[in-house]
Parts: sequence; structure tokens; C-alpha cells
Amino acid sequence: MNRRLALGLLGFAFLLATAGCSTILGPGEASPSDLAADQSYAWNESADAYLDVQEENVTAVYQVAARTTGNLEASDPTIELYTRDTLGTEQPEMVQAVTFRYPNGTLVEFQTLDGEAVSVVTYPNGTTQRAPDLMTVDRTRQRTVIHLPANETGQLGVTTPKNGKSVTTPTYVEGSYEMVLPERAEVGVPLLAKVRPGAERTEQMDERVHIFWSELSAPTLSVRYYLDRDLLLFGGLAAGATIIGLAGAGYYVLQLRETRRKREEVGLDVDTEDDDSRRPPPGMG
Repeated sequence: MNRRLALGLLGFAFLLATAGCSTILGPGEASPSDLAADQSYAWNESADAYLDVQEENVTAVYQVAARTTGNLEASDPTIELYTRDTLGTEQPEMVQAVTFRYPNGTLVEFQTLDGEAVSVVTYPNGTTQRAPDLMTVDRTRQRTVIHLPANETGQLGVTTPKNGKSVTTPTYVEGSYEMVLPERAEVGVPLLAKVRPGAERTEQMDERVHIFWSELSAPTLSVRYYLDRDLLLFGGLAAGATIIGLAGAGYYVLQLRETRRKREEVGLDVDTEDDDSRRPPPGMG
């Protein structure tokens, strides 16, 4: 019995020592091959956070100087990405691609060279150079930590997966936000869509809806949208429900009238009010 108790305490102590850390039993340094997806980013947009929503993923560009998570010191600048499950527990964001861009256009990204995925620097003239330690990505049990090449300059492009017709993300940077929805996506019908916090404005540009926040201070941004075909389907269902309701009401009225007619036929609806002409003379009743 004492042996079992000792083993149990030893296992519990081991879990406490490794909780939240990168170990062989949990998340650790992300493999460059998992981050080497070929992805383009909208580097020239002016928003502090620009989110381009696609059918299967979201490509975001963040101004690293405005970030709110990670180590903000210049010695080891980082940004931490995460999601929350239904219970509100933090989970590391599953990043599919990540690229850092200096103001002069130099890129630091993960590429596959000679069959091996490594971190590389691509200069504006197209020259590529290996730089395995310039940018790294670690995963803890709660967050994905990106070690940045610079602290106060540059932009970070990140690609993350998306399921369904909604996007919920922590606000990793402070300042202005712009989100671009997929083609044929809308947020105009509140019953089918949700934008929290409320947007400053929405615009239709290049056949896509753009949602703008000039100064977003909420900890989380959440947008649920619908497609044009969803609106048609919803309208059809609403029309069908209305027709069924009207048909039911008409049937009820007809049944009520038929019931009254049958009662009149059997004399159940005879007028029982007093009629002075039919009263017998006084003393003869």
C-alpha cells in the first residue's frame, strides 16, 4: 500500500513539474515542416491587425510593435497565440504558416530547402539564406509562442485553421482592425450573423465585405457570417413556415364554422333569452 502511495505521489509531482512546459510528453518546439505552407499576406494594409478570412483558414497580419501578448522586451521578443475551448481553457493555436516581414521587405519564414524545412531569410532581391535561429516557434500546453526577429519593427503574418462560418480570436494587438469576409459572405441580417464587439462600419469592396474597427479594446473578437445561399434558404424556410401557419389558421376557422353549423342543425344553439310575447299572463304561470 505504501509503495502504491509513493508511486502515486511521484507521478503527481512529475505532472506538476512538467505542467505548462515543453516536454517529450506534451507540446514542444514546432516542426518547421508544419509551418512551411506556401501562403501570401496583405503586407500593405494600414490596419494594426488585418484578417483575411478564407474558406478553410484565416491569414492575419499583425504589427508586432502593437502586440499585447508575449514578451514585450527587446531581449527576447515573442508573441503568444492561443484559442479557448468551450470551458474557457486556453489551448495553443495550431499555426499553419508564419512569416515575419521587416519594413524594407526582407522576409523571415519557413521553407523547404533540399527536402528539409528550415527557417530562412529572403531578401528583397530574391536571395535566400538559411537562418535556423532567427525565428522559432514553441508550443506549450496553453499557447503557441513565436520568437520574433525584432521587437518594435516589422509585421507578422500568421495562418490559422478555421471551421464553419465564424471566426473567434483573441485581440493579439491593440489598435485598428480590419476583417475581410469570403466572397458571397454577409453580416447584414442580425438573426444569421454576429459581430462582437460591434463594428464601426462595413463596406463592400471587390465583391467582399470588409469590417472595420478603428480602435478595438475588447479581449476577444468574434464574427459569425452567412452566405448568400443561406439567406435564400432561410427566406424559403420562413416563407414555408408562414404558409403552414396560415393554412393551419384557415383550417381552424373552417372547423369552427362547421361545428357551429352542426350545433344549429340539432338545435343546440336555440336562443334562450326571455321573450315577453311568450310569457303567460300573471297568475297563470
